[in-house]
Amino acid sequence: MSTYELLYFPMNLGRANITRIMLNSAGATLKSACPAWPAEKENMPYGRLPVLVETKADGSKFTLCESQAIERYIARKYGFLPADLEQSAIAESYVDNIVDSIDLFYKHHYVEKNNASKEAVQEAVKYLISRHEPILAANPSGHYIGNKLSYPDIYLYHLYFMLTETGLTDFINESTAPHMTKLAKSLAALPAVQ
Repeated sequence: MSTYELLYFPMNLGRANITRIMLNSAGATLKSACPAWPAEKENMPYGRLPVLVETKADGSKFTLCESQAIERYIARKYGFLPADLEQSAIAESYVDNIVDSIDLFYKHHYVEKNNASKEAVQEAVKYLISRHEPILAANPSGHYIGNKLSYPDIYLYHLYFMLTETGLTDFINESTAPHMTKLAKSLAALPAVQ
């Protein structure tokens, strides 16, 4: 069985959180490490984080970087994406749509920090709600795909977590997005997420 080392900064609002949640949910052995930055930057593939180092049962190592490449690898390996190619593509399209809001959040929270960037996040989230609420409402399980935890479920939780942790609680809540909020809160209660 593989073990994993996830190299990233010591934060849950960042790009490694999705991978951490999936590995914890899968019951994988995970060690988080924070490289000395920027001293170790040149030692990282592409000079940035996150980096995932998988040590396989035979002792061989597999190193992967770029957050979404890491996520999709882990999602496929541990069943967070459907085996059916078309259903998997749909799930990935949900994720890509959520990423639009997350990228605007990062731009607002870490770079611009002004009213215009906050409004851009709010508009993106409103659009996301208009498209994703009906998807979740149509599935009696409350998940994006099937009746178990999936890659887009975790992405939605991550967006919700970032918004609520930074005080933007009026963007996604019970009144604006009841199905999205219910799913995000159900994930927040999971031990693997905390």
